[in-house]
Amino acid sequence: TPEGGCITVRSELNNDNVQVIVEDTGIGITAEHLPFIFERFYRADPSRARTSGGSGIGLTIARHLAWAMGGDISAASAGIGKGSTFTLTLPRVG
Repeated sequence: TPEGGCITVRSELNNDNVQVIVEDTGIGITAEHLPFIFERFYRADPSRARTSGGSGIGLTIARHLAWAMGGDISAASAGIGKGSTFTLTLPRVG
């Protein structure tokens, strides 16, 4: 999210799950890239330098950690310039 943007984090209880929802006003993700962003080494913009664009493994690691805890992580975006929403869902304990 660029300077002046906003990141909102909230949590919700849904039946047997806890959700952590992170919304930003960043660059967003196009519909064509959204299905692939959790794939290892996938980069929506391969022209960006690795120093600014990452290596493409962070979201893969996050998804595998969520799976290891019995949960999942998903992403949504209305498109370029419209930010993104990531939802981490984990089972409630206790």
